[in-house]
Amino acid sequence: MERQTALITGATSGIGKAFAERFAAMGYDLILTGRRRQIITEVARKIKKIYRIRVTVIIAELTSERGINSVITAIRKTERLSVLVNNAGYGVEGLFKSLNVREHLDMMAVHMSAPMRFMHAALPRMIGQKKGIIINVASLGAFAPAPINGIYGGTKSFLIVLTESLHMEVRRHGIRVQALCPGFTHTDFHGKMGVEDMLNKKRGVVWMTPERVTHISLKYLKKGKVVCIPGFNNKILYGLIRITPRRLYYRMTEKLYRMYLD
Repeated sequence: MERQTALITGATSGIGKAFAERFAAMGYDLILTGRRRQIITEVARKIKKIYRIRVTVIIAELTSERGINSVITAIRKTERLSVLVNNAGYGVEGLFKSLNVREHLDMMAVHMSAPMRFMHAALPRMIGQKKGIIINVASLGAFAPAPINGIYGGTKSFLIVLTESLHMEVRRHGIRVQALCPGFTHTDFHGKMGVEDMLNKKRGVVWMTPERVTHISLKYLKKGKVVCIPGFNNKILYGLIRITPRRLYYRMTEKLYRMYLD
């Protein structure tokens, strides 16, 4: 039988790369998207060599209409596409008023518009096949509003609500949908923002590997878990956030971020 195909955005490193390796190990052909041509091409070469599958690379800037359309075209042309992982994302450091509005709109395009449009393009074929997997990589930060995190957290909250709504629409068609909400994970994300070294000095910050995050994601997917918060410590943090009175939460969080507010 012809192999099924998994399309993974932001597969250059971290969680996206880990998902690529997992689906390759399960025998899926891959379509990988990213911006750093040299790195993602090398990732694809190694995966292809190890797992003996077909790997297609799409260099796509998802802040642009051209980049988004290139991925949509690939989705529509892939007859046996049965997995879509919307992982592409990034963070920026700075207060809402301090950043150019273009930076906010770009993040909204990558975290909201692109995943929504990719799902919209992929679903007709998945529904026709009566099977499919969609994983939207959100964040634990979606549940924890904070200074310098408004647009990031807001876009990830959008992904969670959209995922849950979509689950109720498509589960009767044999399609499994999940919003994956990792906490602190060893990826390029925190390093690029320049906060990983700072966080490593703080007690109570527990890091996970991308491989562990993706393992838990797929394990929970089989169990029908729609919102996946991987890791015991992340679940505890999520619970504390939910039960803390909002006024107290605001004061505690402002104190934590006072270096940005002063």
